[in-house]
Amino acid sequence: MTARWPDPDRTIIDHYLAGLGLRSMKSRTCYRQVLHGFQNVAKHHSELGQDVLVAWLRVSAECWAATTLLHRTRIVDRFLDHLLNTEAIDRNPVTTLREACNIKQCMLVWRALALRNPEKALAELRRPRPFGSVLGEVLAEHVALMRNRGYKYTSQSARLLRFDQFLQLNPALQEQPIGAMLDHWAAAKSTRNHAAE
Repeated sequence: MTARWPDPDRTIIDHYLAGLGLRSMKSRTCYRQVLHGFQNVAKHHSELGQDVLVAWLRVSAECWAATTLLHRTRIVDRFLDHLLNTEAIDRNPVTTLREACNIKQCMLVWRALALRNPEKALAELRRPRPFGSVLGEVLAEHVALMRNRGYKYTSQSARLLRFDQFLQLNPALQEQPIGAMLDHWAAAKSTRNHAAE
């Protein structure tokens, strides 16, 4: 059976650090300090989630400058990925938040969590899911159809994605006929190109 993290004797951290092959004593010390500090915070929480990440950031902010702290989050990121790959944890909370926000970079999540109001920062970070509107399925099928016919369909796909995101950000339009949706879309920007699009 796979050992679960956090483990009281910190064997998982020791094995992880040994496997990294860090040559510099300074790097080994830094990694050990970061990961031990992260485990010290995690062991006081019932589950590994957003609360642990925020608590660790706040405790660490007392020791390190903001730029150093954000750099150290990469150490934690890689360690969490390792824990997930070895089944020592069930989910990586940073990846979960990144996927919930529909963004590609973990650093944006860490920056949001480091702010005074992480919930508000995460809400502002959230991006609509591609083709997640009421018309999303139809739009996605159309793009797939055109690509299957041999067209690159990149600029057209980008336009349809922008329209789809507009619909997601304006949920009141979901029950409207397509003509009304397009009228609102055309009125969203004053440029002639936007209206024609």
